[in-house]
Amino acid sequence: MYEETIIKRNNDESGSIGIGAMIVFIALILVAAVASTVIIKTAEELQDRAEKTGDDTRDQISGKLIITDVYVNSDDATDGDIDDLTVIAKLASGSDPTLEGAMTYLIICDNAGFAADTGTVDALDVDATDITATTPLNSGEMFRFEIALDNCDEAAIVGNSLPMTLNVQGGGDTRVDLEIENAAVGAKLI
Repeated sequence: MYEETIIKRNNDESGSIGIGAMIVFIALILVAAVASTVIIKTAEELQDRAEKTGDDTRDQISGKLIITDVYVNSDDATDGDIDDLTVIAKLASGSDPTLEGAMTYLIICDNAGFAADTGTVDALDVDATDITATTPLNSGEMFRFEIALDNCDEAAIVGNSLPMTLNVQGGGDTRVDLEIENAAVGAKLI
């Protein structure tokens, strides 16, 4: 009789050990499932961020203006400052066709306080062909536009430098410093 009790107890203990092992096994599977879900979600978020960064970088690089030349268009002979500039530019390679109204300029100057000249690019011609506001400019096409220095004309004198920033809507910025070494009509500033 003593032997029967021992055998029963061993069988009961073996069964409970098997159930415990099964519970631990199921718990491990659940933990692994949760961990894999978190890892997959994190990987998807990283991929989305990388794609967005790539798209933004592509827009910033390809959707911008390249300044070829800037010339003095008119000057004020009485005080030696520059009144108007002619800018020759083109859209960077790989840029989407862009309307002139989607391009802006900003020139900042210090006329005893902060001053700036801003405006929308009003392209005069592309390869000596007149364009309209509805004609898109294509990448690589040279065009010219004029900038009237209304607020910055007093700072546009020989020896000064004017920072100019050109922006393409949804694209990148181009910044150049206009070094004024000569204020005569036709003088090159970059």
